[in-house]
Amino acid sequence: MNLSSTILSHLEDIERKYDVRVLLAVESGSRARGLFSDESDWDLRFVYVNRLDWYLNVNEGRDVIEEMFDDNIDMVGWELRKTLRLFQKSNPSLMEWLHSPVIYRADEVFLSRMRALEPVYFNPIKTMYHYESLYIKHDKRYLQDSANPLKRFLHYLRGILSCRWLEEHKTMPPVLFSELVQATVEDDSIRQKINELITLKRQTKQNDNLEVDASLVEYAHHLADHFEQTISSYRPDINHSGDSSDLDGLLRDMVMK
Repeated sequence: MNLSSTILSHLEDIERKYDVRVLLAVESGSRARGLFSDESDWDLRFVYVNRLDWYLNVNEGRDVIEEMFDDNIDMVGWELRKTLRLFQKSNPSLMEWLHSPVIYRADEVFLSRMRALEPVYFNPIKTMYHYESLYIKHDKRYLQDSANPLKRFLHYLRGILSCRWLEEHKTMPPVLFSELVQATVEDDSIRQKINELITLKRQTKQNDNLEVDASLVEYAHHLADHFEQTISSYRPDINHSGDSSDLDGLLRDMVMK
């Protein structure tokens, strides 16, 4: 059985075990970003809907499913109502799921409606703060002490280039790191060096300790300083009016389907 068939089989097992229906299942983490090695786990994330009776109780039930399989496949799923509430708040992790380049399973109606609604609910300010805080501040602080500076640096650079994309486009940045690099790095020599790092990362074991070219570190720090200084003045227009009737309709349609 190949990997895709194994994953689909695990999803079917989850549907039977929890009596749910999977609406979307995608790859997340390093494999979705193209920054994985042979030792990397599979981080699968999914959205599921319960049967109608689950939604008719006074007290809400558990809205997360977590399963770890022996073949290094980690699966985490969010219930649909939880998902739509997070979507309404422009949750960056969920937005990344919707843009994953690796889709294992999808209800096409659900996915197309979510993507159509994204411009209404997407908040570029919140998303930029997410990347600035999680990747730039955090990884910059620990970059020097990291046991794997290559991995840490690529995470750091991903946050920086995501902010650069947001500054220019005000939409969700590409999840696949090579696409993000192609779209945001203008200098040919810098872009080539980054692409070489991506290739090296995919050939490197998790515990290998590799140094990063000093010119790339300087380039990244320069951009990081720019965003740390200017993020407070980043104020693009927000489209959402506060009405969530479109999400209510999507919830009803998926539950009743």
